[in-house]
Amino acid sequence: MIYKYTAMLLGMALVLLTLPGCVGYRLGSTLPPDVKAIYVHLFINKCNEPLLEIDTTNATIAEFQKDGTLRIAPKGKADVLLETTLSAMTLTPLRYDQTTDKAKPNEYRLTLQVSFVLKRAKTREIMNEASVIGESTFVFVGNLNSSKRAAIPAASEDLAKRIV
Repeated sequence: MIYKYTAMLLGMALVLLTLPGCVGYRLGSTLPPDVKAIYVHLFINKCNEPLLEIDTTNATIAEFQKDGTLRIAPKGKADVLLETTLSAMTLTPLRYDQTTDKAKPNEYRLTLQVSFVLKRAKTREIMNEASVIGESTFVFVGNLNSSKRAAIPAASEDLAKRIV
């Protein structure tokens, strides 16, 4: 008889201990229920890298499509508008060549910095605004410009994930 009550008390204690872990969890979107479609403006490029706005805008649209929470819509049919400004692209040396020229980096981190504003389409009310970064690393091969251009898609994808 004592074993029956002990097992029942242990079972109830286990249930009570595991329930608080699920209290903050929420299925689905945290957006208001009336927000179903988004229009992504072409990013504004305020850094010195040409055509960077195209890569980052396309990556962000692709990430919204992959996420599936919001559908991409034309400006006139969207519930919210995403306006993003690329403010900087930086290269940070990470590793130097130990065998030949120790002053020459052979691996870099490429960082994209953006600020975005999410607004309701009809009222222009700001729903969210933030600054985020996207990063990737690359090994210096050939010339720096071509190595950097090859790393931009990965940094754009990382940036898009953080925006979405």
